[in-house]
Amino acid sequence: MNEIGTKQLETERLVLRRFKETDAKELFEGFVNQEEFLYYTNKNPITLEEEKISLENINEKYKNKNYYNWLITLKSTGQIIGAVNFNVNLRNDSVMFNYAIDNRFTKNGYMTEALKCVKEFAFNEMNVNRFEGGCAVNNIASKRVMEKCGMNLEGVLKAYIKLKDGYHDMFMFASIR
Repeated sequence: MNEIGTKQLETERLVLRRFKETDAKELFEGFVNQEEFLYYTNKNPITLEEEKISLENINEKYKNKNYYNWLITLKSTGQIIGAVNFNVNLRNDSVMFNYAIDNRFTKNGYMTEALKCVKEFAFNEMNVNRFEGGCAVNNIASKRVMEKCGMNLEGVLKAYIKLKDGYHDMFMFASIR
């Protein structure tokens, strides 16, 4: 598996780029404090100062060639609409992805477009063998994104993820080289 690190990617409508310290205000005003994001990530609302602190050392993280973390922006305006990242398993040549989208930009196919892009990057540039991710069984929109990306439902992991209201079953999807 190739260790590349987070590099800028583009689709027809999107630019997937690295986070910058200057993104704090837009992130704070965007999806990171939206109710659905907080529910699925089991997080509490944050302040602008907390968001600034979380981005302070982001450039250090990007020096690691196995750190993959993109902001999803609209190509036409540069506006931040979401994020996607990988957790790398070097031993198994695989990545597990996570993503989030600003509620104001759902139902436009943006997340499907972004996930297809990073999936292609994972297989064609990183040379992974397995590309995987999942979602709570009640998150039908996220399930549809993975299906539209040609991923296969492998099963249900019981009480696998802890959301704001407790443990939930998770659909597990994957694509294999």
